[in-house]
Amino acid sequence: MTVTHATFVIERRLSAAPNRVFAAYTSLEAKAAWFKTPSDAKILARDFDFRVGGKERFHARWPSGLVTDFQATYHDIVENERLVLVYDLLHGGEKLSVSLQTIELRAEGNGTRLIHTEQGSYFSGGIEAVQGREHGTTWHVDNLVAILEGRETGALA
Repeated sequence: MTVTHATFVIERRLSAAPNRVFAAYTSLEAKAAWFKTPSDAKILARDFDFRVGGKERFHARWPSGLVTDFQATYHDIVENERLVLVYDLLHGGEKLSVSLQTIELRAEGNGTRLIHTEQGSYFSGGIEAVQGREHGTTWHVDNLVAILEGRETGALA
């Protein structure tokens, strides 16, 4: 089996202060507003323990029948500045990837520069899996921006 290693970075400038952006990551209610499925998936489990060593899980069955399972552990949290987590993503019970995700929040004037970096090992799907992950993650980040700026979230294109 070949492992595909990849890194991608998503940067956004938000009109919200770092404490507002940080707050969107700190509770299940706030995160569920933007970190969601793009279609009517059945949520099988949704757990959220936001602390160093805490776990997050988002387990869902899609209309196609595919079951996905996002399982994360928080490794570093600096209030209003940084989050670091490692997550496994499973499709149909098979591990698709393991990723290190770093979220940096930098004050810029009245707003925030959000820098989302992912470094992943993809066990199946090759470069197409990486491109799909970057596309989906960009959709999540753009949803976060929309929520914080008082706009509707968009459909996944």
